[in-house]
Amino acid sequence: MRRISLLKLLMLIFTLGVAAQHGAAQQKIIGRVVDDVTGQGVPQASLKLRGTADGTSCDSAGRFFLTTNARLPLQLVVSAIGYEELLVYVDTLQEHLHIALEHDKNIIDAVEVSRRQKYRNRNPAVDLIHQVIKNKRSNRLESQPRVSFEQYDKLQFGLVNPSEQYNKRMGSLGFFFDNVDTLTSPGNKLLTIFMQEQLSDVFSKNDPKAFKKRVKSIKQTDFDDRYVNNHNIQSYLSYLFQEVEIYDDNIFLINKLFLSPIADNAPVFYKYYIVDTINTEEGRLIELNFEPRNKTDLLLSGKLRITTDGRFAVQGATLRANKEANLNWVNDITIDLQFRPNEEQYMFLVRSDVDIMFGTNKNDAVYGRKTTHNYDYDFSPSFSDDVFKGAPTEILTSARDNEKLVHQQRPVQLSPVENRVYTNVDSLNNNRTFRTMLAAGYLLAQGFYPAGPVEFGPLEYLYSRNNIEGNRIRLSGRTTLGFSEKVFIEGYLAYGTQDGAMKYFVRPTFSLNGESVATFPAHYLQVAVQHDIFDPGRMLGFKKGDSFFQSIRSNRPTKWMDTYAYQLKHLIEFGNHVSLQSSFIHHRRRAIGDLEFVSSGDEPVDIPHINTNELEFILRWAPKEKFYYRNLTRRTIIEKHPVFTLQYNRGLKGFWSGDYAFDAVRGSVSKRFFLNQLGFADMTLSGGKIWGTLPYPLLEMPNVFRDEDTRHEIDFSMMRSMEFVADEYVRLAFEHQLEGFILNKIPFIKKLKLRELWGGKMFYGRLSDVNNPYLSKDVVHFDTDADGHIMTHVFDNKIPYWEGKVGIDNIFRLLRVEYIRRLNYTALPNVDKDRYRVSLHLNF
Repeated sequence: MRRISLLKLLMLIFTLGVAAQHGAAQQKIIGRVVDDVTGQGVPQASLKLRGTADGTSCDSAGRFFLTTNARLPLQLVVSAIGYEELLVYVDTLQEHLHIALEHDKNIIDAVEVSRRQKYRNRNPAVDLIHQVIKNKRSNRLESQPRVSFEQYDKLQFGLVNPSEQYNKRMGSLGFFFDNVDTLTSPGNKLLTIFMQEQLSDVFSKNDPKAFKKRVKSIKQTDFDDRYVNNHNIQSYLSYLFQEVEIYDDNIFLINKLFLSPIADNAPVFYKYYIVDTINTEEGRLIELNFEPRNKTDLLLSGKLRITTDGRFAVQGATLRANKEANLNWVNDITIDLQFRPNEEQYMFLVRSDVDIMFGTNKNDAVYGRKTTHNYDYDFSPSFSDDVFKGAPTEILTSARDNEKLVHQQRPVQLSPVENRVYTNVDSLNNNRTFRTMLAAGYLLAQGFYPAGPVEFGPLEYLYSRNNIEGNRIRLSGRTTLGFSEKVFIEGYLAYGTQDGAMKYFVRPTFSLNGESVATFPAHYLQVAVQHDIFDPGRMLGFKKGDSFFQSIRSNRPTKWMDTYAYQLKHLIEFGNHVSLQSSFIHHRRRAIGDLEFVSSGDEPVDIPHINTNELEFILRWAPKEKFYYRNLTRRTIIEKHPVFTLQYNRGLKGFWSGDYAFDAVRGSVSKRFFLNQLGFADMTLSGGKIWGTLPYPLLEMPNVFRDEDTRHEIDFSMMRSMEFVADEYVRLAFEHQLEGFILNKIPFIKKLKLRELWGGKMFYGRLSDVNNPYLSKDVVHFDTDADGHIMTHVFDNKIPYWEGKVGIDNIFRLLRVEYIRRLNYTALPNVDKDRYRVSLHLNF
């Protein structure tokens, strides 16, 4: 196998991010139960302390963790189906118990479930599942009136079987590759690179429903924050490894929805078989296997243990992804859930293990693991409803400074290998060779070159070309945390070889809450000054759409205005993900090149300037939002939660040479819809209205790159620059990715693991008579192109503009091919009717 090199792994990290308190007498017993012949872990082996009610069961790898208040010595009874019961004496608290079970010679070696007969949709297993589904609501933990518990999470990420050559060829970095774990995954060596532990208090109530997770302590590996945003690494891995709730209809992992085996419609997609009954201290259980009807769909297979006390609750579950499923870069997913009953025999989750092996074909290269322990349950707690205020998951400001609490209260002690991960990463950060590799990776991933308190970039804006400036050279950069956490400055100088003019931009940001300007919730004041050439409809910004890649697009701008812009902005964010942005903006615009502002009156005259002053207010609500960030730039992690914005602008005439008075209201909403086995769909809807008599460059132009909330961006691929204008409009974008639901069922083609997608974009607007140059004498005429054709058009006959696309994704697991077609307004001059687009698209 071709191993992932350290540099490649670091680049991956940059791409992703560039990122219980027990009583004094409580005993903790940890260890592993294995087969005495094969050495493999014995899943679901039961452990019981004789003479007490304490016990537990092993996870899918045979690992266990048991706490008890009983005093030494202890007698531990270990049993598993197919093995002889074993009595283990524990007279000292050993670091790690290794228990080997012998096969029971007096029982059948295995239970074979025959699938040779035609599967029947009505059989005892399906009847049992229907009972489980029927009782889901009452068996969920959230059905309890009130409950609180402690939660410990451990998140790990690293290499599988790193090459032994690393120790020899990496020089001063070789020490890092000696710290491998050979016990957790039999037959593999695991090298952990990132690890995070956190302790939380969790509160829940049923009437009305409310949930709160308050993270009180965090300990994690931190790389040099000049190059790596450690928050982004943690956010991305937490997004991939979300908490598993077996009673939900879907289990969300690695950006995919897997249908739960006890979802309401699960019997339509799964087959079920009863394989055994088990008598335990907790009662009689029925063991049931399940598998998908179509193994190429995003479904699971595995085992459930169901109670027979009339509640039909899940006592344990082992879930695995099918190797035939339409997944990329994933060789194995294993989920193990363990539940315990309370005094009223309600099952509650005590441990969750999620293990994923990433790689190519059958070779593992990278692994991720999340382990969760829930303990110290209280089913009649006394807490105030005030605890539920704010976001459902709240990280206390003292959590990172209180990492000692993790060390003191973690329910399971780290292994020596895990303990060394923290110190090894600290040593890496002090290594000169490693810092050089980080700098190189940061330049490739983010496009910025770090130089102490400042960094230069982005690289894609260094050179571009347009018809006014010719070759455009731009030097830009921004400050880093090495300069200040509370002051952030970004800016550029640009020069065009054809017009010989210098352009500039500078925007300092000052924290108002004494915290970093980049972290959530932010509160800052920002000042911006910009002189540059803008295409009509554009607002000021550090990135204004003139990158190298934008400048080679077929529908790139050709008309320009020489613009001076000034902005004073205040932003405040609240813990419930509501934010309010207030701004004062001044623009002075002058037509240059072949752009002309000619009045629409009876005697046309050139208008030398279009000057505006405006007040702007933007209210944004993004419930439960998670995001990646670097400095002030944020990118929403798209989940099921919507994002709303509401904007109001007021034009001030007469102040600072302002020529126009107007009012404008705009609103947007974006949401992702998860459609179970039909994949997911993204939808963005926006609209607005402008009141006032204004020249068309101040109205709505749909095909203008905007440095705004990326969650609401709609890029019309087949629309020409300045093609449409409106003062009352609505925009819609919809894209449905079926994740191979249709192609997975076609023989031969399903082996290619292709994925289908389709979508459409719409814009419709109206132009009032006072702003229509064909009817009004108080605005400016639409400009013409080099061939004399009018470039800007008004919608007529109430027909919106449409463009649609269909595509195939996951070609060779790397490429996406799309066919995009303009569906109407094709008779307008110089328009393209269709286009093929090939893009690099990596996804699980």
